[in-house]
Amino acid sequence: MHFEIIDRDGLARTGILEVLGAKHRTPAIAFVDSPRFPAPEGALKVESTTHGTQGHLSLGPSEFISSPVEADLRPGFRGSKYAPEAPAGEMAVIEGIASLMLDSREFVAAIGRLKACPDLLKPAYCSVAGLPHRLALLAYCGIDLFDSVPLIMAAETGTYLTNTGRLDYSRLKELPCSCPACHSGRRGKDELLRHNYTVAENEIRLIRHSIEHGTLRELVEARVRSDPWLVQNLRLMDLDQYDLQELHAPVKGTPFHAGSKESLSRPDVVRWRKRLAERYAKPHRARALLLIPCSAKKPYSMSKSHARFREALISSGRYELVHEVIVTSPLGLVPRELELFYPAKDYDIPVTGHWDRDEKRMAEDMVSWLVGSQKYDLVISHLGDEREPVNSVLSDFVDTSMGNPGSRESLNRLEETLRERLPTPSEEDRRARDVDDMRSMCRYQFGPAGEALCEGAGVYGRWPNLKISRGREQLAMLTGDRGMLSLTLDGGKVLAEKEAYCVEIGDFIPKGNLFAIGVEKADGSVRIGDDVVVVHEKDARAVGVARMTPREMELAERGEAVHIRHAV
Repeated sequence: MHFEIIDRDGLARTGILEVLGAKHRTPAIAFVDSPRFPAPEGALKVESTTHGTQGHLSLGPSEFISSPVEADLRPGFRGSKYAPEAPAGEMAVIEGIASLMLDSREFVAAIGRLKACPDLLKPAYCSVAGLPHRLALLAYCGIDLFDSVPLIMAAETGTYLTNTGRLDYSRLKELPCSCPACHSGRRGKDELLRHNYTVAENEIRLIRHSIEHGTLRELVEARVRSDPWLVQNLRLMDLDQYDLQELHAPVKGTPFHAGSKESLSRPDVVRWRKRLAERYAKPHRARALLLIPCSAKKPYSMSKSHARFREALISSGRYELVHEVIVTSPLGLVPRELELFYPAKDYDIPVTGHWDRDEKRMAEDMVSWLVGSQKYDLVISHLGDEREPVNSVLSDFVDTSMGNPGSRESLNRLEETLRERLPTPSEEDRRARDVDDMRSMCRYQFGPAGEALCEGAGVYGRWPNLKISRGREQLAMLTGDRGMLSLTLDGGKVLAEKEAYCVEIGDFIPKGNLFAIGVEKADGSVRIGDDVVVVHEKDARAVGVARMTPREMELAERGEAVHIRHAV
């Protein structure tokens, strides 16, 4: 058996499973194949070891039932006290799934164990649990293979399966599906089983599409609404397995809709808030904090409302001394200089004018942290719907919006307040503010070591495409499309000296992209999508973009670890 991972979306992945020359795309359903329940034509099959055929999965029969046919239908009983211990094999298997489905916390813990080294790179198999409405969450948890046992059991009990739950087949006056089985005009167990197979296969195709396009989390948040067990599991995954999920969450993802309570705890959203608290430092010359609302258009600077805010700042003559910070859900706070970074540029939310308790608490906590840690001479609240929770945690501040930040009166009040409360910026303030902003960006992306990229450097270009240069050496570039800094080889040498965001290789020069077989170790801070430096003993050999997690780079024997941009 051979398993190759093709695309990743958090813990979920698409891949190619090769079994004795036969190749199958994953996630996939392995269909039980027996005289009574024949598998669909061309499908991956799961068969008993005694009757298995080339190119399909084989499972030893459970001792719970001795009948060979029944054993084929019940591989999920493996892990019960009636079955022998499953031998270590080429698949990572969740044992005792029947009991885990009754205990969400244990289920989430089992996912954590399943994804621990060295089984991370094995195809993960889960029996019995793969009903269509559960498949998205299970794939999100990193499961690659399911079996058709629950589909058969549902047909035997008269359960009509959909991707949003289960229905009683006998009570359906009209069948809400146009698959061949439902469209045949006949009803019976055979038609019901064929329908259940079709629904599950269609859901698997949608899941693979979502993984390839980085949108599986949105699909999961929609699907869990149909089953309390799924909601429990997703929330506990976010709470108990945040570190595991964050390790696999890319730093540059796909635009998404934050439309549910669970969106507040997405691993990439939580990482944004944590990274601000752990890494962020405001621009050095910023003396006044200006809290402003978000806009529907991203990046915020392209919106009409933020253009009006900017005009007021420029008219005040104090623009270089003001630090704009956007208050928004689900991110909490977005400093102006970070507005191009994912996910600040890539989320969309429903706007009702009402903030619920969780959103208010998040905003209060983050504003308290910002004001307490960054030390401003002046704090200005220029907010709309966010005004009440934010103002409640501020003590010494000026409210210039009075709840209507876009009105001419509010903008005039903002301009006058800045002119009265701040000194006129010096020429040094005006020249150095771009470098201050860039230093904050470098620190956010690369941690404290990133500040070294701005030492003795200047910032050139027109926003959003800005270059960091030191003398004739260009170190990095910010681009509007990518929304983060891209290193040059000279910039990589700066980080290599700090031993930050490095991937260690042997004594060779990468020719083309770097594959995992050539990696000796990787900095634990690296995430998929990060710019990294490929080094040998602190000697920078190349720079590029990480395509795997650090664990995968060190464990894998094949696959692209770093997509190289520049090499020596």
